[in-house]
Parts: sequence; C-alpha cells; structure tokens
Amino acid sequence: MPPLAPVPDLERELDDLYALPLEEFTKARNDLASRLRKAHQADAAAEVRGLRKPSLVVWAANHLAHVRPDQTAELVAAAEHLRDVQQRALAGDVQPTEVNEATSRERDAVRALLAAARDELSARATTALLDRLAQTLRGASIDEGLAHLLSAGRLTDELGAVGFGPLEAVQKRPRRDELRRAARERVGELRTAAAQLADDAREAEHAAAEAEREAGTLRVAAEEAAARAKLAATELEAAEADLRTRR
Repeated sequence: MPPLAPVPDLERELDDLYALPLEEFTKARNDLASRLRKAHQADAAAEVRGLRKPSLVVWAANHLAHVRPDQTAELVAAAEHLRDVQQRALAGDVQPTEVNEATSRERDAVRALLAAARDELSARATTALLDRLAQTLRGASIDEGLAHLLSAGRLTDELGAVGFGPLEAVQKRPRRDELRRAARERVGELRTAAAQLADDAREAEHAAAEAEREAGTLRVAAEEAAARAKLAATELEAAEADLRTRR
C-alpha cells in the first residue's frame, strides 16, 4: 500500500474509507480527520470526524458497489428506467406490459444483489438484514440524488420503503369520462338491487298476511272441534249415568 499523502485527496480517500471492512472504519476515519487537520483543512477534518460508522446494512450496500459493480450499475439503470416508465405511465403514455417489464427488471436486479449479499455476509445475512438491505438498495437507486452515492459505494444512511417506488405497479390514471361511466353503472346496479329488495319485501308481506288468514281459519276450526269434543264428552257422561240406573 502506498504511503498516505500528507495532504489528502479527500474524495478518493472517502471512497477508500467506505470500502474498508466495517470494523476498520472508525480508526481510518479518525486517522483521515487527523491528517486533514494537520494539512490545515480544519473544516474538512471536522466534517470527516462527524461521519458516523455505517450500519451493517449500509456497509453491505456500499460493499456490494465495490465487489459487484456491474450488478450495482444494473440496479441503478433499471431503477432509472422504471422511474421514467412510471412518470410516463401517469400521463397514460405507456402500455401495461412496459410497466410490468420495467418493474420485473428492477426486482431482478435487487434479487441478484441480495443473492450476492448472502455470499458476502455469510452468517450475518439474516432475513431481517436482507429485508432492510433491499429497502435501502431500492430507495437509493430510485432517488436521483442518492443513486450516484450507491454507485460509488458511499451511502451513509439506511433507507426505508419508498412510498412511490419500484415495487408499485403504476396504473394509467382513469379519465373523467371513464369515472362517469363507472358511476352510472354503479347507480344502475344499485337501482336494480333496490327494486329487487322492494319486490321481495312485498312478497314477504303477502305471505305474512296469507299466513295470518290461514291461522285464523285454523283457530276457528280448532274452536269448533273443541266444542264438538266437549259435547261428545257430555253425551258420553249422560249415557254412562243412564246405563248405571238400568242395572
């Protein structure tokens, strides 16, 4: 390794700093800040001293940019293409197949880098870490301001899931006449359903009235049968009494 320059080339040394193994970051950062201070670059020294040690997720994203530059470049290109397709989709200027193809390309690029991360990180490549890494890769690649940092392997922060990002299939915005037609169809469906329910209610009322009439008829028949039974019992009692007197 060549000796360190007394007056550091800051951009090159920052590239080297973020390319180091994670456990070497803090010492190398402090050494760089010290050399900057000795070179009378106090502002740069203070800025470097304030750099936070990357999380394992951020370090993994930066590491992939150094060891898998072609795959990282493919992700950035796929995300840029997807961003363009999404913008044109909002204006109704693309076919659904183009959106799907661009989304698949971006997703495949992320998957390829995650597979590489499993090889590079071994046991440290937990499911949770890979999920966070995927979000960071997607968030950085879809953001024009961060994509160049991802390519250079100099990300400093993890990124969460993007709200309007590569994983969301963008649909063509419905036009006003389409919305009006859908509303008319919905009103027609509701009118038909309401008419059917009204018919069902009338039929139920008729059935209830008919049941009440039948119940009244059955009550009269039951009362007449009870009267006949009572009369028969009275006649039976009288006949039994008459039979007893004749013995």
